[in-house]
This record gives sequence, C-alpha cells and structure tokens, in this order.
Amino acid sequence: MSTVLAELIDIGANLTDKSFTDDLDEVCERAKDVGVERIVVTGTNEVSSRQAFELAVRYPAYLAATAGVHPHHADDFTAHSLTTITDFAKQGAVAIGETGLDYFRNFSTRANQRRVFQTQLELASALQLPVFVHDRDSEGEVLEMLLRHATTEVVVHCFTGDQALLDAYIAQDCYIGITGWVCDERRGKELASIVPRIPESKLLIETDSPYLMPRTIRPRPKTRRNEPMNLKYVRQKVAEVRAQSESHVDEITTANAKRFFRLN
Repeated sequence: MSTVLAELIDIGANLTDKSFTDDLDEVCERAKDVGVERIVVTGTNEVSSRQAFELAVRYPAYLAATAGVHPHHADDFTAHSLTTITDFAKQGAVAIGETGLDYFRNFSTRANQRRVFQTQLELASALQLPVFVHDRDSEGEVLEMLLRHATTEVVVHCFTGDQALLDAYIAQDCYIGITGWVCDERRGKELASIVPRIPESKLLIETDSPYLMPRTIRPRPKTRRNEPMNLKYVRQKVAEVRAQSESHVDEITTANAKRFFRLN
C-alpha cells in the first residue's frame, strides 16, 4: 500500500461511466491508498443522477453524489427530469449539477441549454444547495445567468477559461475546480499560469474521471481511463504552479470541499 500523505477530496468523478462497471471497488481502494478521502460522483442526466445516488447509498462513508442535467442533455429535459433531480436532491445530493452551458459542442440547442440551466439554478436556490457548473465557450452567458438568478454557492467545474473569465468568477465569489487539464503541457499552459490567482478559500481539485488523464503521470499509463487515484497528480501540479507545498494544497482544498459540499 502506498504511503498516505494527506487527505484529498475529488470533487468531480464520473464513476457512473460504464468503464467503471466491473472494477469500481478496486478503483475506490486505489484512490484510498493514495489518500483520497472522499469522492463526489457527478450526475449528468436522470439516469446517471440515479446511479450516482445509488453509489452514494452503497458507499455512504466514501462517495457523495450530485444531481443534475448536463447541457449536452438539455434537449431531453422534461418535467419528469425535474421531478427526478428534485427527489434525489431532497434525499441527500450534495449539489445541483452538472449544469450550465456548452457552446463548444452544442449537443443541445442553446435555447434549451439556457432554459434547463435556469431551471436548475432556481431549484438550487429553492433547496439551498450549491451548484456544480459547466461552462465551455459560453461567451460569458453562464456568468450572466448566475448574476441574474439568486443562487447559493457555485463551483465552476473543470475550469479551462482565460484570466479575464477566472477573475470574473472570482469576483462573484465562485469556487474554481481544477482538473488534469492543468497537467497538459500543450493546452494547459495558460491555465497553469493563472491558477495562482485563485484565492486559497476557493480552490478545489478534481479528476473528471474517466476523462482528462494527467499527462504528468510517469511511467505513462497503458490505459486512457482516468480514475480518482490520479488526483495526486493534479494536486502536485497545482502546488508547483502556486509555489506551495503539496501538504498545504491538500489542506486547503480538502477544507474547501468539505465546506462547499457540507461533507461530514
């Protein structure tokens, strides 16, 4: 077993993905072995929100779940979707989301994305739950909608924007989630340069498993499936670019995650 250096919390892992069906127990054990104390499982539609909730019930001391509909699935959002998400939220989901706008892929119409995002912001406000936000190339619309709708606390999941957008989110007191994107020497250079701007009280780390495998892993893994045990590489890079110790990053990000998601 690896030496546990600290307690870490992965605030965003898609453990309902079919790639984890056969070895989820082992995935969780590997994460525990490197110090990942808790994992927040992301809900992205009715089905995955239900699965995330079931996983949180199955592993109550280790997994927590969000409930929401990702912008990719906004075209499929119905009254039943809202009822389902609301039920899971009332039963113990720790945040509403993943929700937001994605104008990069546009798998759903922009009008539907905005409608569904607004509905979930209103739900979060009504239930006083934090919001797990997706923003990809929304050209400032996510921020505008957050400003227009009364919400509770917000984390911008998997932030990949520029300095101006980061500063705008920070000005609105948002938390910022950093993934393995920061470990990518090709497309993550700008992100790495601005991570030091994030206030200590708003910094969170995540893997977005099974996506965004950190490119700093050595030796390079044979699989392309990312998993929560690789959170240590995100923490390592974040500590490097912020000129802070890894133990300090562990301490602040874990405290922030516990506060944001109200984890025991």
